[in-house]
Amino acid sequence: MITTPSPTHRARRVFAAALLCLVPAIPALADEVDECGALVASPYEAGHRDTGVDLADARLAEAEEVCNDAISANPDATDAMAWLARIHYYYGEYEEAQALLEPAAEAGNALAQQLLGDILIDGLGGIEVDEARAIELLKASATAGFAPAQNSLGVSYERGQGVPEDKARAAKFYAAASKQGLPVAEVNLGMLYADGLGVPENDERATQLFMSAAEKGDAGGMNSLAVSYEIGEGIDMDLDLAMEWYRKAAAAGSSMAQANIGNLYAQGLGVEQDDSQALKWISKSASSGNAYGQFLLGDLYENGQGVTVDLDRAIEIYREAAAGGNTKAEDALIRLGEAE
Repeated sequence: MITTPSPTHRARRVFAAALLCLVPAIPALADEVDECGALVASPYEAGHRDTGVDLADARLAEAEEVCNDAISANPDATDAMAWLARIHYYYGEYEEAQALLEPAAEAGNALAQQLLGDILIDGLGGIEVDEARAIELLKASATAGFAPAQNSLGVSYERGQGVPEDKARAAKFYAAASKQGLPVAEVNLGMLYADGLGVPENDERATQLFMSAAEKGDAGGMNSLAVSYEIGEGIDMDLDLAMEWYRKAAAAGSSMAQANIGNLYAQGLGVEQDDSQALKWISKSASSGNAYGQFLLGDLYENGQGVTVDLDRAIEIYREAAAGGNTKAEDALIRLGEAE
């Protein structure tokens, strides 16, 4: 079984404008909508497997203008609505996204159903949570074969959010999305194999899935692959490769990888022990709100590693980490007599 230095050592499951005044009666040219899709369609949408884009690589300003033009020319262009909503969702503009997603989801657009389902199940942007409707939307999208919706349903079954908790069913949805190459689903399925939840424990299979996601540039996959190299389960231990993949994951935005890099420096694992580097990387992770990074930072302050001993500061940080779900921070607070 994969055992890690902390229950949060790996990244956890990924447990991603108001409508314009529309001008009437001007038919949208098919190529306007097609151009919108070419700029911003998901690669998991039917008809866009080879042309869909990751929004991090998309020309979003151009796409937003083109999609707005397509919708202005034809208020019934629900595909363009879903694509424009995808941009707003990416920017965290959830109210603007919802206004576009409602009619597109009603029309049966799988992308719109998935995005709206994800907004409603977590109440993103302060929008009222509606788990029942969210699950209905996600099931419709998943039934249409849309991989991101299959992954989202997997998360719901894994957490028991809107549906009864069912790790085996979660694994089936993750597997369906993984078959389409969705990196986050590969990481999520790998985590279940690593822990033996809903599927037989299989460290080798877990690492294969992490590697597949990592090679696609997924930050969570890179971090999880690095953990596999660090602890040597599912693959031969190699601390040099662990650090290499942690650095790639950190560069891709993983705050968990930042914490893991700092932890290697703190312990002198695969690198020369360096308190200043440990503090640098752990502080980066903690400042982003990562609970594992916060726990590690609290540990540095408690033990005076790279900083002056400061128990008050350590306790403060442990509390932040515990609030974020880190059980080691909870244990530290109990040990220090500061449990609430």
